[in-house]
Amino acid sequence: MVEETIQTIKETEQQAEEIIKKAEAQCAEILDEASSDAKKIKEEALNNANKKADEVLAAAKLEGDRVMSEALQGIEDEIAALKEMAARKADAAITAVIADLV
Repeated sequence: MVEETIQTIKETEQQAEEIIKKAEAQCAEILDEASSDAKKIKEEALNNANKKADEVLAAAKLEGDRVMSEALQGIEDEIAALKEMAARKADAAITAVIADLV
């Protein structure tokens, strides 16, 4: 009877060791999966951040182009007004010179 008890204890210890080995293997597998998932999540977050940054940059470029175009149009309008004013003053100057000569 003592031998049976000792044998039962040995079998139980052996079963416990197998359970521990299986648990350790499962733990390692879970950690590997978690690490892999974390890496994927990090890559996705980085890709999303890069995509968002590209979108913001493109929007800023469009806004910059729009502002530049508006500024250029304003400058062109001012140049046209100055040319018109210069032409009027030139006409007035020519008229004044002719009037002085006559």
